[in-house]
Amino acid sequence: MKRIQFFNIPSRDLVPSKLKQWVESLADDYGVEIDNFIVNVIGKEEMLKMNQNHLNHDTHTDILTFDYGNQQVINAELFVSKYMCVLNADQNAQSIENECLRLISHGFLHTLGYSDKKPDEKRLMTEHEDRCLQMFHVKQ
Repeated sequence: MKRIQFFNIPSRDLVPSKLKQWVESLADDYGVEIDNFIVNVIGKEEMLKMNQNHLNHDTHTDILTFDYGNQQVINAELFVSKYMCVLNADQNAQSIENECLRLISHGFLHTLGYSDKKPDEKRLMTEHEDRCLQMFHVKQ
């Protein structure tokens, strides 16, 4: 049974039903199925603790993706830092809504096997994030 859920989304403009429809359209477009796709927006200190505990990184990060799927069936939980989302939006002259969508897209793409460790991978990831954002803004 497909389960797509969003918790603590930092904008009233990002309605969970519309987000769910968008994630379903992304899955269709990329040819994958969704088992579980859970997005949690959390605070700065909680994200720091998670980054320390799970990745041994003593820094803030904007998103952590826990991928339990197999790139054909998505089974993942995303943790988005509200603090970093707002900071990134400000630094990139974006709305909080668009930055939140970009981060959700980023996590979604990680579940498909996309990486952003090398410059070429990061460039490809950004192109796909842009595509995902565009899909959200297409009138239904």
